[in-house]
Amino acid sequence: MANFAYLRLYLTIILSFAVQTSGNIGKCVLSSAPPSWLSTNGTGILEYATAGHPTNGTSFCIEGNHDQKTAHVAYHIDLGSEVLAPESVEHSFSENLGSQNGCVNNNTGVVYCFAICLNETLQNMVIESALKSNQPSVVAQDIQKTTQLDWAITVDYNDPNTHLNASVFLVEDAWCSVYVGIRPKLGFDWLYEIQLGKVL
Repeated sequence: MANFAYLRLYLTIILSFAVQTSGNIGKCVLSSAPPSWLSTNGTGILEYATAGHPTNGTSFCIEGNHDQKTAHVAYHIDLGSEVLAPESVEHSFSENLGSQNGCVNNNTGVVYCFAICLNETLQNMVIESALKSNQPSVVAQDIQKTTQLDWAITVDYNDPNTHLNASVFLVEDAWCSVYVGIRPKLGFDWLYEIQLGKVL
């Protein structure tokens, strides 16, 4: 991967407190109750890995096409008794991937970071796992091991022109997502979108 300083990131994220979605991703029927589905559609996904829950059930599903560099993920989030009113915020930006770290971890290897993760301890653990490897499967397993959470985990290894359309809940005990660019002391840079969700 080329130097982050010369790469452009085009990222569109749609944040939602509740998602009214129809359709299917794998065995996940996004119109099924309760209405607490989150989904991510991404292009520019070079590789992905999951951990925490199997993806062949009905509450956590992923479909991808390696040749087209696409991935589609669905999470049926467990909000407990909490009821959230539908509300959305759109966030779009096109930024040079220099040193732009908006996350809690100040490791110098983190050259870009954008988090939608209200639990700062969890956010830091996710970033520490991302720093350990440029292999998504290693990172996903490390997140599961270090957090000790029974959550669904997805780690996407992205190219710099990745486009993401993701829905999220801003709920500390049910959702965490981190977009992080790593520049190791030796070797090539890597870029991850990491999502963790407490699923039904």
